[in-house]
Order: sequence, then structure tokens, then C-alpha cells
Amino acid sequence: MDRVRWSEILKELNELSDLHERGASDPAKCREFNSRASIFLDRLEAMGADEIADRVMGILAGCSPKDFSPCERRLCTKGSLERLQEQVRNRLEKG
Repeated sequence: MDRVRWSEILKELNELSDLHERGASDPAKCREFNSRASIFLDRLEAMGADEIADRVMGILAGCSPKDFSPCERRLCTKGSLERLQEQVRNRLEKG
């Protein structure tokens, strides 16, 4: 995959990470995160970024938006997103 695609992936991961943090106390943002992550997963699979897609699928597997209680896996998901961002940054650096 070329550098432009990796940059697009990193941009989307950054946006998802920000959205996830805002969703910790806002159920609507939490549902939006889930929806956008699902769409992102489809795009990753179409690009052939299978390793990243697998990680996003793992995040989604633990994602269960709730209306009246805080996210039970917030810190785990945050850590997963941070590790994914670092992995993509490393790919960008390697060119």
C-alpha cells in the first residue's frame, strides 16, 4: 500500500480516537463511533489492509453502545486505538 493510503488510514484513526473520547460521556457520539468504525472497517478490507482491518474488527467486537451507562471498555478501546495509530505511523515512517 502506498504512503497516501497509510496517511488516509492514520487520519481516520485520529478522527475515530477523538470521537471515541467524546463518546465516553455522550451516547450519541458512542453510537457514531461504532457506525464510523464499521464503515472504516469496510474501507480497510476493500484496500487490502487486512492486518489493520482485523484490529478494527476486534475493537468493534467489544464495542456495545449504551444509552444509560458509561462505556465499560473505554480504556481498553482507547489503548487499542493508540496502538493502531502507532503501528500506522511506523508504516508511514518506513515509507
